[in-house]
Amino acid sequence: MRHLSIILCTFFFCNLAQAYVDLSLNYNFSKRKIEGVETSVDTDPGMAVTTTEGWSINWGWFIWEYTALELNYSRTSERLVDDRESSNADGSFTIKEIDSLVVTEVQGAGLRQSFASRKSLIIPSLSLGYAKLITSGETNYKVDDGSGEEDIPLERDRETSNSGYVAFSLRFRLTKLMGLSLSAKSVMPDFDTTKMEENLLYSAGFSWVF
Repeated sequence: MRHLSIILCTFFFCNLAQAYVDLSLNYNFSKRKIEGVETSVDTDPGMAVTTTEGWSINWGWFIWEYTALELNYSRTSERLVDDRESSNADGSFTIKEIDSLVVTEVQGAGLRQSFASRKSLIIPSLSLGYAKLITSGETNYKVDDGSGEEDIPLERDRETSNSGYVAFSLRFRLTKLMGLSLSAKSVMPDFDTTKMEENLLYSAGFSWVF
């Protein structure tokens, strides 16, 4: 047993000596516009504008050549500004604008499996693990009830759920230590795989090996 322990410890420290860290920083941005429908020549139909912006950091400690312990964090803000007016049947109450903000944070820990050595020009990898999904936000309604305009703010409760995540990434080697990373990540609230498409994020950024 003692000899086996010595062999295992030697194997572990030899691998530890060859270990390396892969650190990546990613950014994503998207903007969508939906034009309103014109009801008359004199009125502005307005539009709905959705802006999504986020960033993430991924830290992978490769204890073995192709397998790493991974920690990650991401924060995404999604804002909707919709000034397409809508009224009730008799026109006595009108919603003139909706300004909504939803913030999503993900804290994850898991394993990453690469399918090529770190010296390869293209390195695909797959990550699986646990994630804490945190959502918060606020919405402000600008309304007109006939007596004048009024702002009605509503704050969204901060919600936290235990979740799982899966991510696929491609790293394109630019230099010996630096690369370009493209990734797709899905977070599954309460480990429900049917919700994979509801929290899907694409991002791009740079990574460093040291």
